[in-house]
Amino acid sequence: MSKTQATWNADGSKLPSIDIHTKAKHLIIDKYIENLVITLYKKAAYGVTTFTFIDGFCGGGMYKDNNNEWEGSPIRIIKAVREAHKKSRRIYPEPLNVRFIFIDNKKSHLSCLKTYSMPKSGLADLVDEQPHKFTYDYGDRIEQCEFINGEFENLANACIFTVENRKGHSFFLLDPFGWTDVSMKTIRNINNLKGSEILYTYMIAFITRFISERYTTQMRGFQNILEADGYYDAANLEDTSKGEQCYLRDQTVKLFMEKGKSRYVFTFALIPRGENIVLYYLLHLSQNLTALEVIKECFELENNLNYQYHYEIYGYGFRSANYYNQNQLSLELNITKNTYEICLDKLDQDVGKLITENPDGISYKEIKQKTMHLNPANRRLYNEYLNRNLKEKEIEVWRDGKILTRSQTDYKKSDIIKVPSKYQFSLFSKPKFFLSDF
Repeated sequence: MSKTQATWNADGSKLPSIDIHTKAKHLIIDKYIENLVITLYKKAAYGVTTFTFIDGFCGGGMYKDNNNEWEGSPIRIIKAVREAHKKSRRIYPEPLNVRFIFIDNKKSHLSCLKTYSMPKSGLADLVDEQPHKFTYDYGDRIEQCEFINGEFENLANACIFTVENRKGHSFFLLDPFGWTDVSMKTIRNINNLKGSEILYTYMIAFITRFISERYTTQMRGFQNILEADGYYDAANLEDTSKGEQCYLRDQTVKLFMEKGKSRYVFTFALIPRGENIVLYYLLHLSQNLTALEVIKECFELENNLNYQYHYEIYGYGFRSANYYNQNQLSLELNITKNTYEICLDKLDQDVGKLITENPDGISYKEIKQKTMHLNPANRRLYNEYLNRNLKEKEIEVWRDGKILTRSQTDYKKSDIIKVPSKYQFSLFSKPKFFLSDF
């Protein structure tokens, strides 16, 4: 949803215009929901069959896009689930069971969604809020929509109760107009759910605007709602350098990990003005390594910042067309040799050190659990990094009690990675396979 307080008429006669950053965000949501459902639904012998999607600030479901229309997040979530079910082609005794909960504080927005946007998108059958069963050659699916008028913060506990009763996996899309619309207590409560995750739009520009008033007019919001007392203390509101942007980002990650009880926090920066100024971050908050792996893949697809990598800031991001000619704008990941090597060097610092400190070996799963939130590398780059060192015989890979003899492998969670005994030395020494040694 646009941060300019987007509004929809009940009959769809007035639609807000879509901006390029919201479009990039929607494309991430499309791919992420699809990949997430496929990944969890096909997982092991029996995948997750129950999903609950909560769009806490859903809007009217449709935008103006010049002379065309652009589908909003509620439509995209439903269609992404359907596409995932189709592609999974995995038949279980019980059907894929999906509940969509759409919340907005304006009745006109929900009316537009139900009477204009969903019918126009071919989803009219779901507006009656009843369960609908769909049967295909690749299995059955049950879908149900619920439309609730009110403030998400006041309805969060009811949503959490629904998820607890349904079990399975839950995804909360939270795109508020300001940082006071969702409390840190609510973030914690969602994170306490088993199998939950959050994609949260965090207005970092609002934080910088209100930091100067955190001990006066904004004290209650800053301390009680955001629980950010003691964070951002060293912020310099006049400084727009990369170092300051790094500080704001790192404080944000720290805040949501410590106060929000998020095990993994990964960021995607949206930059609409100035080379170094981040307007807001998409924060992916999760307790599950699989969710982190999937969101990294999806963030990568819309990244056009190379690697956003200055000082210790990392992650992906999207810079608007203000800084490019429209004909030159590319959403493809552009990794130069330098940034590629920087990313692998970061893996050396984190993964290399971890392997060296575990002479008896450490599992591939544990390596990712301990390091994947510390760098921008996805599963593919982890494999490339390990295979580089496997080829150079700087590491050994053990699978099912046997050492792998090939120089390239697609790693399994249970694989044990270790430094060959001839290279083991003091834990205080530099790992032999640092990139600088090549």
